[in-house]
Amino acid sequence: MAGRRFRPLSIPLLLAVLLTACAGDGQVARTRLPAEADGTAAAAVAGPAAAAPQEAALPTPPALPRIAVKEVLGFSRNDLVAAFGAPAFSRVDKGAEILRFRGEGCVLDVFLYKDRAGGPARVAHFEARDAAGKAADREACVNATPRARG
Repeated sequence: MAGRRFRPLSIPLLLAVLLTACAGDGQVARTRLPAEADGTAAAAVAGPAAAAPQEAALPTPPALPRIAVKEVLGFSRNDLVAAFGAPAFSRVDKGAEILRFRGEGCVLDVFLYKDRAGGPARVAHFEARDAAGKAADREACVNATPRARG
């Protein structure tokens, strides 16, 4: 019989506790620690959630293999686009296709010609120049031009 009386009393008591918890202004009071003046204790009390978020360091991808000048000679248009991305400029002029690729501080002008066997046009010549238009090292420019990772 004592169990029956306990049950009806526990519901109003539970409701009173819940209403008291909800009636607050939502702020949590806390005591200040003596070392909080310099902020060290505040960071320690706040825990890792309040600490400045640290980004996970992404692994550095391995360097792309270097491309030699002799490799570029003979590239098709598809090979060039796969290696350097879309050209910044393209033009067909008297049987030659001229493509321009921009790299870090340099520009590649590539000249493709069709061979006599009817195959795809291939790089027969290319030039490299710096931003001022002066001749630049071709191999350095080839390797400074954006390249895709495959």
